[in-house]
Amino acid sequence: MEGLSSAVADLPSANAVPSWDDLSFSEDALRQVASGFQWLTDQNARLLAFFATGGGLDCLANPVKLSMSPQRSKRLAETLDSVNRLVHGAQALLDGYGAFLQLAVKRSSDRVESLQHELPLLSNRFEMLKQTIQSGLERITLPMQAAEEEKLSPVSFRQWLADCHQLQSCLQALNPKSAEQVRSVHELIFALHQRFVKALAPVTLASGQGEISTINDITYVDCTSPGAGAPLLKPSDKIFIEGSGRSGTVVSMDDALIVNLKLGTHMSLVELLEHAEGGKKRTLRLTFSDQFDKSDDFDISGKFRRMWFLAQLLREIKLDENADSMKLSCNAVAGIMTVECPRMKSTQTMQATFKKLMIVLCALCNLDIRLNYGPIFEGGQWDFDLLAQRLNRDIATEADRFAFQRCLFLMSFQNEREWFRIAPCCQLLSRYHQQFIYYAHRLCVYFLSLKSREKPEETAREILMSDEISEQTRRELLHHFILFNPVSTIRLIEEVYDIGYQCFVINPSCNYKLEFYVPPGQPLEDHKEKITSALREHGLKYASQRVRDDRDFVLSVISEYPTELQDLSEGLRNDRDVVMAAVTKAPIVLGDASERLRSDINIIRVAIAESIFYLPMASAKFLKDRECMLDLIETNPQAYSYAASELKDNTDFINAAKQRNPEVSKYLR
Repeated sequence: MEGLSSAVADLPSANAVPSWDDLSFSEDALRQVASGFQWLTDQNARLLAFFATGGGLDCLANPVKLSMSPQRSKRLAETLDSVNRLVHGAQALLDGYGAFLQLAVKRSSDRVESLQHELPLLSNRFEMLKQTIQSGLERITLPMQAAEEEKLSPVSFRQWLADCHQLQSCLQALNPKSAEQVRSVHELIFALHQRFVKALAPVTLASGQGEISTINDITYVDCTSPGAGAPLLKPSDKIFIEGSGRSGTVVSMDDALIVNLKLGTHMSLVELLEHAEGGKKRTLRLTFSDQFDKSDDFDISGKFRRMWFLAQLLREIKLDENADSMKLSCNAVAGIMTVECPRMKSTQTMQATFKKLMIVLCALCNLDIRLNYGPIFEGGQWDFDLLAQRLNRDIATEADRFAFQRCLFLMSFQNEREWFRIAPCCQLLSRYHQQFIYYAHRLCVYFLSLKSREKPEETAREILMSDEISEQTRRELLHHFILFNPVSTIRLIEEVYDIGYQCFVINPSCNYKLEFYVPPGQPLEDHKEKITSALREHGLKYASQRVRDDRDFVLSVISEYPTELQDLSEGLRNDRDVVMAAVTKAPIVLGDASERLRSDINIIRVAIAESIFYLPMASAKFLKDRECMLDLIETNPQAYSYAASELKDNTDFINAAKQRNPEVSKYLR
């Protein structure tokens, strides 16, 4: 993997912050549907740039730092200018959206009329917000002037801090579910973006400036001029998009193509521009957004991992091989990552790059869920700052390499129905990665067979010990497989590393060095305390077979990790003390005990003490036992419902049950 230092930046350059002229309303652009939609899309991106680190609003996020700066007056003036430019640009976006709707003049449209009727309400709400923002600017300016004269009291300073945070909220807070309330500039931008995308098709039809068609869930808007050259969207790419099973909008113009696809929980906006702004010339741009605001901490980690993996994957397939170096930027407030390949060599190479990008994006659909299976880096914490740091390393580290393969491994763990989305992406990678993915997927097929209680066509050992797999790939797969399914992997590790039937406990780590809490080859008596400590932290899943077969070790932790009863030896699953300890903590594991203990009435009583619904976990022999079932019915009449059918069909048994507990009558058929 290559270093990404030249390709990634969380801090937009000075040129990335739009000027007053850049943000102004363009009457010329809004005379045509195609150019108008392009202007609205670009204006949306220009405004979101304010919310990125270095976008001009940073001082409001850290007002204490601003107050301590020797240049606070200058910094405050720059912040005020940024706020005013943002408000100016948002007003231009609102005006541009209104002008865009006005293009629908040739034909009436209920959808356009509905959007037009709503527009005055959005305008009024924004006017009220602008007044609030102006008042907020005054409240943070006057105290700073007093501070320069050393006349600011502690009480006034605390109020000034609160005013800074309130102003920040009025600018960039976002609640997508109620964005139309326009409680912030960010909400106005969000609401307008949703609306102008939805308005594109009806405005195009009503203006007579293009054609609309829908295939599957893809809406095509063709705004190309009569007699224009070949469209940027090739027929083969059109077929691929339609076959992806995703919904979206594709806008074709004379010198641009915009593809907006919903891929699971995230949105991908891809632009092919023959004449991009800022002298970038022929450019391919991806804006990848996700719903960080709707997720808990667990889900958010998977979303950050997917963003990181996407960036690494695009470098790995050399997305920019026919362009200047790929540029990436992150915008924490907007929840987006932008990828740009400027100055592409030709239209044909841009189209080929677009196809590769679409293949990758479809493969990443809903991958964030699978990437929540444990960390890919040590520590596992994620936020946009860490994302930018991990993308901005000068040289790819061994940790980066492991994390990338970890993502490949989890991406490959798909059933056959989902595999068709993944396979084309894998073919874009090197042979080395392709072999890794191929065997990872075979392990997945094996694992899913076990999970569905079907006999696998091949065992994990047969897959990993194949002569066709390289030794390096074998060991790498083992390290990833142990993080996914440690119990199934321990015996393979014992064989590959020649440490069979020794006492050890693996320390799971995000690297290719096998680490141990207690290494093999050590005297057991000297390390019992260390082994027990490791087992209490992780349970038995990372322990060697010999440790898992040791009754004392198992008894020390089985009550804390009762579900691991299913992975113990037949002898321990037939050990009354072990099973009782597990069932006491988790009655559902009764089904994993031996046949003999699933017939033990004392263990069964413990299991059903919490709920009678665990009684079916008892053995068939027990459920047929007349006296045992009568004993249970005596204390819980509902136990009758789970008796074997031959007992429930027996009149003598029914009468005996009624004598033991008259309440049983309500459960009779």
